[in-house]
Amino acid sequence: MPKFDPNDLQRWTNGVWSKIPQVPVEGFCFDTRKLTGNACFLALKTATNDGHLYVKTARDCGASAAIVEHFIEDCDLPQLKVENTLSAFQAIACAYRQTLPAKIVALTGSAGKTSAKELLSLLFGEGTFKSHKNLNNTLGVPFSLTQIDGSVHKIAVLEAGISKKGEMDTLASMLQPNVSVLINVGAVHLEHFGTLEEIATEKAKLLNAAKERAYCPKQWVYLSKNVPTYVFSEDASENFGNTIPYCVTPTKSGWQCVVQSKTFDVPFPLGHRMAQTFAMMIGVALNEGISASNIQSRLLRWKPLANRGSWQCIGNRRYFVDCYNANPSSFENSLEGFYREVPKGIPIAYFIGSMAELGAQSAVFHRLLGKNFHIQKEDMFVCIGAFAEYIKEGLLQHGAHTSQIYTFPSTEAACLLVEKLPHTYIYLKGSRKYQLENLIVRQV
Repeated sequence: MPKFDPNDLQRWTNGVWSKIPQVPVEGFCFDTRKLTGNACFLALKTATNDGHLYVKTARDCGASAAIVEHFIEDCDLPQLKVENTLSAFQAIACAYRQTLPAKIVALTGSAGKTSAKELLSLLFGEGTFKSHKNLNNTLGVPFSLTQIDGSVHKIAVLEAGISKKGEMDTLASMLQPNVSVLINVGAVHLEHFGTLEEIATEKAKLLNAAKERAYCPKQWVYLSKNVPTYVFSEDASENFGNTIPYCVTPTKSGWQCVVQSKTFDVPFPLGHRMAQTFAMMIGVALNEGISASNIQSRLLRWKPLANRGSWQCIGNRRYFVDCYNANPSSFENSLEGFYREVPKGIPIAYFIGSMAELGAQSAVFHRLLGKNFHIQKEDMFVCIGAFAEYIKEGLLQHGAHTSQIYTFPSTEAACLLVEKLPHTYIYLKGSRKYQLENLIVRQV
């Protein structure tokens, strides 16, 4: 874990110490339940809580210091008073980034970016740092940056996620990436953007912040203006200039990916969109100097993340759990991968959570989900959440019968139903808000 000089922290934030810490500051933490010894506690204010209430708890948990917006007078923990705790933490991350010799590869996209980050870091091999889980926002990115150890990590693969305009400016200024990657643009956070073009324009700020190279799909390359940009093209014949041509073909066990005329075996039943993402990350790794043989051997070590398209077998049931988050693109990809693994003709129980942040087009996108399902007479569909009725309408439009469909306002309301199901194959997908993994029955 990197150590931070208190004098640097003061200089980088224009803060004032109540007293100088007597032990090294080793990392940062914003949750006292996860605080490890000598970490600096961040007293963050949110709409529902105030970290200043936990400064004494942080001291008792072994914190070396705290960054605060006002001193806690009856606490002897060294406190660095700043104007705004989050802004100060971002300033620390920005300044620390400038000291790092590691190559920063920053990745963004509308769907699958966490899986892409995990894969790309795997392909780069030993000495690669990756952001933890999906710590990709204006708090998560500085937390990831300040965990990079320049004496250990040669490359760092970090994820950048946005939900509204202007956020990518903040992320890009901290990341200062050597290499930037845009994997896709989809219908996510439309309530704050309105159109795909607006989403792409915001995400392209990361491409234009790259110091060396950028990578993006062909249709968005015109938004990258400041650095040499390599274009992903699903056309193996386009092998010229800065094009990274690829082709993905389904096989019995997974996919064959041909990237820059090199063939790779991906033995996992991915959906087509995720297979495309695999091919693109292979292209980045090849272009960044990783050998084809190393890429192939590292591909075989891939494992899906929990709750992101993974199977759980409990008793005689098989749960396909893909409920970390949801948007129209991820639903399509998830179902395609699911159908590649499910025996044909077997009845399936689907638990479908509503999608969030789609704005004025929410009803349309929820109705369109119906086209992605292979509807059978013995299937059952449980629609959950604020847009359950629109999901039901879409299913009816695509061949389901009213008797097959149930709607519930919440996951909790659907719990009794799942316990009584005769189905052995159960599909779970929806926005994180609904925590559909709670429907998994531990004893059957």
